[in-house]
Amino acid sequence: MLRLCPHREWLVAVSGSLALVCWSLEALRRLHPPANAHLMRLFSRIAHHEETHRVNSSTWYLTALVGLSLFAPLRSAELGVVVLGLGDPAAGFIGRRIGRIKIRKNRSLEGTLGFFAVGMVAAMALLLVFHPSSLPSMLAVAAVSSAAGALIELATVRFDDNFTIPVTVALAATAFERLCPIV
Repeated sequence: MLRLCPHREWLVAVSGSLALVCWSLEALRRLHPPANAHLMRLFSRIAHHEETHRVNSSTWYLTALVGLSLFAPLRSAELGVVVLGLGDPAAGFIGRRIGRIKIRKNRSLEGTLGFFAVGMVAAMALLLVFHPSSLPSMLAVAAVSSAAGALIELATVRFDDNFTIPVTVALAATAFERLCPIV
């Protein structure tokens, strides 16, 4: 959406509409248990079992997209999306396969480092393709973005990381770009 919508207003409208649909389905799920059972069966391949009785990750992700579309610079929003989209699944995959050093429940050092590495590559690729600048500048922004994502993924307990990661990455990228003269 960040690349396809012609203007920010379109981005806000599309992400806001999708988030409204998701929050409406969340309300329906709470008010009508058979609807919840049907939706959980329908999305069983992508929904986590624990989402049966809590707000699902997709709703939180779309809520984050609305916030990013309203407030974040385009480049920072894009970084938040790609770091989440590639770093978070990498952390889970690596952590489940080779994670031995536990940092906290369901989080390992190996998964966190995997998040950082994959998030860094994803952020760097995005910057190279869509926002080229000096190599040191792009490396610094990619590192800060990926580190912010990895750390908030590790620290997120109460909220869903599909909300906290893109928002934190966008905030970190924006702050870093404004504070550092090399960017």
